[in-house]
Amino acid sequence: MAVKCGDIVKFMEEYAPPKLAEDWDNVGLMIGNREDEIKKVMVCLDVTPEVIQAAEENNVNMIVSHHPFIFKGLKRINTDDLKGRMIIDLIRKGINVYSAHTNLDVTNGGVNEQLARALGLKNLKILKSYKSERLLKLAVFVPKDSVDAVREALGNAGAGWIGNYSDCTFSTEGIGTFKPLEGTNPYIGTKGNLEKVEEYRIETVVSESILDKVVSSMISVHPYEEVAYDIYPLELSGKEYGFGFVGETDEAVGVNEFAETVKSSLDVQKVRVIGDIDKKVKRVAVFCGSFSNEIMGAVKSKADVLVTGDVKYHDALDMMQMGMCVIDAGHFNTEKVVLPALVDILKEKFKDLEVLSNDVEKDPFKYI
Repeated sequence: MAVKCGDIVKFMEEYAPPKLAEDWDNVGLMIGNREDEIKKVMVCLDVTPEVIQAAEENNVNMIVSHHPFIFKGLKRINTDDLKGRMIIDLIRKGINVYSAHTNLDVTNGGVNEQLARALGLKNLKILKSYKSERLLKLAVFVPKDSVDAVREALGNAGAGWIGNYSDCTFSTEGIGTFKPLEGTNPYIGTKGNLEKVEEYRIETVVSESILDKVVSSMISVHPYEEVAYDIYPLELSGKEYGFGFVGETDEAVGVNEFAETVKSSLDVQKVRVIGDIDKKVKRVAVFCGSFSNEIMGAVKSKADVLVTGDVKYHDALDMMQMGMCVIDAGHFNTEKVVLPALVDILKEKFKDLEVLSNDVEKDPFKYI
């Protein structure tokens, strides 16, 4: 079955909802046509001339990048500058570009979680809360012989999650009434007659981000021509998202020893370290990409050491004076861990689509 650009966009926005992105960010389909049939996909951190060339050489016509290809406002597009040349090149070659940035950082299975997993951390918890999913209550009225099919469709579409429990529903029995009018084709009853039918009201909870998907799945198996259902807002919060993670190592080790773990796990030659390298650490915080001092308080109170990138001089000085320990492995190295995961989830979703990583991206910094 042909996969369109829009299919990949829809899936990516279910996996990393755009509403999770920070206000200053720019995510989504940067260049392309949602109706284009996609032959191959390539994933990358940054869209560069080298990545574009690799995509062309491999007959790729869609790139999924982490960093936004278009970030700041464009006043003109021409060949006088690099960005303009790349945009024109991509359009001429028919290559679509989709970017997921801070929404991919914080989503479940996203960059921060992949970084924590790569370092072997366990018992992961969010470092600093950012947003929580809005929950809704969905109630649908179903004839007795279709209860199991509708309940299964709701669960398969992702409804009914409460904590670590899936497929949570509640059913009550009652009598439904309706009168089919002209132009109808009723599943039960005859036109012009008031019908009384034994029905069940099935209730479940749904995350707002997947509501359309759940309703569509429910309607597809419901036997009625006109499906009666209600949607209610809930005061409860759903799935939580946040900046970074805190996890634990198997045993306490010195910062210097854990730095070696970071280097081997991320395939890094050198790292920068702040603080007492002999300090024993067990609780490790991770924050991918560029360090933000917004998380400094959370790190100090929850972790023995932080693994991050792009720490600025004055932030490093502040953390050292506060007695904090930090391992700076660089922006590129703390984010490249998401690329294999992106390949895997796209392959899992689109079985017949070829998805490639790339071997042309490298850390722009050389340590000599």
